Amino acid sequence: MTYKQEIIDHYNGRKNYDNDFTLNRAIALLDYATPYPGQCVLDVATGTGNIAIASAHKVGTSGSVIGIDIATELLKIAQQKIQAKNLSNIELIEVDAQVYQAEPDKFDAIYCSYAIVLFPNIPKIFENWYRFLKFGGFIAFTCSSEDSYLALSIVEACAEHGIKLPNLHEPLGTPQRIQNLLTQAKFTQIEIHPRQMGTYLSLEKAQSKWNGQFWTHIDNPLRQLEPQKIRQIKASYDDEIAALETEQGVWHEELIYYVVARKA
Repeated sequence: MTYKQEIIDHYNGRKNYDNDFTLNRAIALLDYATPYPGQCVLDVATGTGNIAIASAHKVGTSGSVIGIDIATELLKIAQQKIQAKNLSNIELIEVDAQVYQAEPDKFDAIYCSYAIVLFPNIPKIFENWYRFLKFGGFIAFTCSSEDSYLALSIVEACAEHGIKLPNLHEPLGTPQRIQNLLTQAKFTQIEIHPRQMGTYLSLEKAQSKWNGQFWTHIDNPLRQLEPQKIRQIKASYDDEIAALETEQGVWHEELIYYVVARKA
């Protein structure tokens, strides 16, 4: 299975994706950068359309919103919500964000909630977004710290067995890396707003966060391993997590960076 198909299947299979939690954490991006009436918005990896719909209300009938995604089932949900709200200023397109092309200087705002780390070539994505934006326009996206979701414990467990597992969150996993990549892409007025959404989990719950195999990264060596090797790595992961347990439980980091940058 290709990486792209793996991502499609993963998100198409998330039937409970549209809930208050995913809605609230997505539209929180608009707290930091909001489009105005009459503007043109692109929502990358729109999913069930939460940001697209919120933006459509902001830009009004004189503005427009395009939502793109590769997950067919999520787009179906988004379309149902758009029709239920009788919105006529949103267009949904099923397309890979990596290959999507828009005319230069088309958008006033580009959003991407919780998906940018899934793109294999993030610098290229930033380059495209810069070209798509009008001067004075902004991009707004979310990414996670490299420590989030017990990722470092997963990487360490793999390393114990000679497996070099890339950390999906590493490229944008610190404010400095975010700043560097955006600066290289010519963006200015960069704002990075951290939000801690972590919580303590029971040992059992923390150990169940990873099954020893699934890992959304284009260079995922776990796909090639035999089941016995996977079981060994999973056992090491469970030991890593057990070592983190305190009286409160196991801390499950979820440090989210809400990022805004402009084309000046």
